[in-house]
Amino acid sequence: MVHGLPSLEKDFAVCEGCKLGKQHRDSFPTESTWRAQFPLELVHTDICGPMQIASMSENRYFLLFIDDYTRMAWVYLVRNKSNAFECFKKFKAMTELHSGHKVKSLRSDRGGEFMSNEFLAYCSEAGIQRQLTIAYSPQQNGVVERKNRTVIEMAKSMLHEKSLPYEFWAEAVHTVVYLLNRCPS
Repeated sequence: MVHGLPSLEKDFAVCEGCKLGKQHRDSFPTESTWRAQFPLELVHTDICGPMQIASMSENRYFLLFIDDYTRMAWVYLVRNKSNAFECFKKFKAMTELHSGHKVKSLRSDRGGEFMSNEFLAYCSEAGIQRQLTIAYSPQQNGVVERKNRTVIEMAKSMLHEKSLPYEFWAEAVHTVVYLLNRCPS
């Protein structure tokens, strides 16, 4: 259609850059994983959010704590990431009182909510070992990352099935965690 334009041959081979861009990260080897031998020996935690729509109580985040031994989960709704420290203190007091065990180790990412001087000093005073994951490697905190995804997917499904507005996401998250804690697997 255009005079003087060279004819181009179709080449359907995928270039190396495209291949590399489509690759995903492999999970960490399972033989290197370590499981706790008793409750609260290792607690996984992460904060999820901000949600696009605030909850009825104006919360935009939820904070999950998961016991490595029992896989029991606790959820706390927070307005700001900075409230994570107060939630951890509540979680620690409640679980230690109810279980009779002490929190020994806490695994989290290097988010600012878990790296404040106040949080680090509190863990040091309580004798809680901190296990911080390497930046940009959510595989190291996979237990809570997978649970976050499961909770969000289930909550969205529940809201969609009953045609509820997304302002009820917090109630749905509480319900999901309640149900997951009662499932056998």
